[in-house]
Amino acid sequence: MVRQSRGECDLGCLSLLRSLYEEPAIPRGVYLEVVQRGFGFPGSLETEKTMEEDWLKVRSVSNKAGVMDLMRRYGISLRNAETVQLALEDKAELALADEAEVRDILEEYGVKVRGRIGVLIEAAKRGKISPKEAGKAMRRLVETGYRVSDNVLNEAYRLLGEEQ
Repeated sequence: MVRQSRGECDLGCLSLLRSLYEEPAIPRGVYLEVVQRGFGFPGSLETEKTMEEDWLKVRSVSNKAGVMDLMRRYGISLRNAETVQLALEDKAELALADEAEVRDILEEYGVKVRGRIGVLIEAAKRGKISPKEAGKAMRRLVETGYRVSDNVLNEAYRLLGEEQ
């Protein structure tokens, strides 16, 4: 499982991810952005701690030319291209990504994608958190600037059994 993150990891999301997924990896570029350049921002210390605990792996992509090709072909950032390339190299069945451009490219390559809303729904369905907690976390995400369409949000609430 490959994870894309910008460091906005709040609401205990890394501990939730830990309860749901084994052996996640992030590209080195994401690590640099989140932990080193993003030091002190939400998620930076939590991300670094999970790496020190040897749960979250930082990996460099092998095919640098593939990264450059993805950047040129799709007009995406280096960090996003590394996320896609690492998922392809690892033959990941699942990638965690919120950005539409990354999600679309991964799906084009046959990789299943889940965003933060999907993780919350999965956590509720697997009994890691209650549907009410998942709904509350989704509302906090939106309140803190997480961008999601009303249609997606309404469908998520419906899946949780919370009509809005």
